[in-house]
Amino acid sequence: MHGSLRSLEQDAFVESPLHNMDARIKLIFVFAVVLTATLFNNAYLMILIEIYILCIMLFSKIPILNLLKRIIMIIPFGGFITLFQPFIRGESIIFYLGIFPVYSEGLDFGISLFLKFLVAISSVVLLSSTTPMYEVINAGKKLGIPSIMATLLGMMIRYLFVMFDVLESTIKAQKSRALNRKNLGYKELLNTFGSLIGLVFLKSYEQGERTYLGMLSRGYSKDSKIKTLSQRIGVNDIVFLAVTTLVLSLGILSL
Repeated sequence: MHGSLRSLEQDAFVESPLHNMDARIKLIFVFAVVLTATLFNNAYLMILIEIYILCIMLFSKIPILNLLKRIIMIIPFGGFITLFQPFIRGESIIFYLGIFPVYSEGLDFGISLFLKFLVAISSVVLLSSTTPMYEVINAGKKLGIPSIMATLLGMMIRYLFVMFDVLESTIKAQKSRALNRKNLGYKELLNTFGSLIGLVFLKSYEQGERTYLGMLSRGYSKDSKIKTLSQRIGVNDIVFLAVTTLVLSLGILSL
């Protein structure tokens, strides 16, 4: 996971037409795709949008397999919900899987829900892989996200990497003291895991206190205004947004 975070941030600085696009346009693209996936239940529309997203990924100059791996890693966190739908929703039984009936309505709903989830995470992975996280936050501020929310998001993302470094150093320290988890029993393993969580929590708490005091010493308050780099929307941005609007509109009108 730690390596995935590092590679994700490195991929965001690759030079490509998609990387050079204004972050506001890419954020609007994600909002439009997620909103469309939420409002419409047509499976063919979801497949069309997913194909469009995969085509856009080809212009990112990031290996398509890396992007697909990130999508596959996220799918289990929400995709497993769709597995239960054919067994709990509907009235028309198609067949029996062992002693469990599979309903037609539940199967259709499960497929639709999975495709919605796939389209949503594909658009988010595309955004995070082609845009530095601080640019996403700045774009959100320019689009109207409250300043305090943008500040909290920025600090959370920034210190997410710091906490992973703390976790990694703690694990290395345990290994340097000849702690081998393979030789531990279940109870000892739980105690070690609990101690590890406690250490990371205490270090994160101390880091938060130091950060807060450092911000206060520099005159930071809720009314402070943080300067963001200004970037003008170009022709490529407008063309991309127009093509996206056209694809979504044609897909919706074809329903």
